[in-house]
Amino acid sequence: MVTSAFDELDIAIADAVRSAPRASRRELALVLGVDPATVRRRWARMQSEGVAWVTAHLSGGATPTGALVEIDCTPGRSAEVAEILAADMQAANVKLTSGARDVLVLAQAPDLDALSRYLLDRVGRVQGVTHVRSNLVTRSALDASRWHEGALNPEQRRRLHADAGTRPGHDAVLQPADLRIVRALGIDGRMSFERLAEHVGLGPVAVRRRLARLEDARLITFRCDTSRHLSGRPVAAVFFGSLDVHDLDSAEGLIRTLPGVRAINLVAGPHNVIIDARLRTAAEAHDLERKMSQALPALRIQDRSVVLRTIKVLGRILDAEGRSVRSVPLIADDTDSGT
Repeated sequence: MVTSAFDELDIAIADAVRSAPRASRRELALVLGVDPATVRRRWARMQSEGVAWVTAHLSGGATPTGALVEIDCTPGRSAEVAEILAADMQAANVKLTSGARDVLVLAQAPDLDALSRYLLDRVGRVQGVTHVRSNLVTRSALDASRWHEGALNPEQRRRLHADAGTRPGHDAVLQPADLRIVRALGIDGRMSFERLAEHVGLGPVAVRRRLARLEDARLITFRCDTSRHLSGRPVAAVFFGSLDVHDLDSAEGLIRTLPGVRAINLVAGPHNVIIDARLRTAAEAHDLERKMSQALPALRIQDRSVVLRTIKVLGRILDAEGRSVRSVPLIADDTDSGT
């Protein structure tokens, strides 16, 4: 695949979409000070070449039960194992890593029983897998959807910032039509209401109303991801650490302010904190670890891995350059026409 050259405006457009994933091209253009046609043309090019894309996933009270799964493989089989698992709906993220694990998977399922069946009956039985260690996610302290490259100034981000919702939504019940909406937006998070209506089997007005309810209740989150062609921090690293339970709440705010920290998950496992970071170079891994220890002396980093290759991210299969090539929906297809 041939990738075009990208400039600072392309990076700014991608970062603007990160701040407001479903903002219209007119809204994006107004904040960036360019013509809407320029935004439309450049975003279409980035999306078609797989270097930028928007996905949606369930969140809030509808968040699936998840686990960060460390997998050891027979020598020479890790890439094959990763490719096999990437085809699974339950494997949201799949990474080949250095260090004490060969493959790292974010596994998701509707509930703990379904997750357990996937880990025990599927992951553990894939040929080439020798050992599986599961870290059940108890809380996401910082979601990767909030990650920004820093191409926008604070005022631009403020103008683009969408309403985060008005209700927690933990008691909301998702209907089949709602799940079809989230499934379609997982394939293309900027899909128009007209196209979305075709996918879901409802009218555009009904789809708009349902999506607004999902957003208000915080049951859906949109996220813009990019390949390393549009990133000043192309290296991914994962840090495994531990904190005393009394320090967890105060630690979240301190860790998330550190440059490069992209996601923080609190887990039940040998470690209780797993931190995803983006770095300019692999050499920065120890620099970030030092900064974390200075900002939070109680945090004990016990292991770390550099991501050798990301195979899948939030349902998107990536090529060796980190470009999106196809989608594996995270929600099962449901032909129920009920509304």
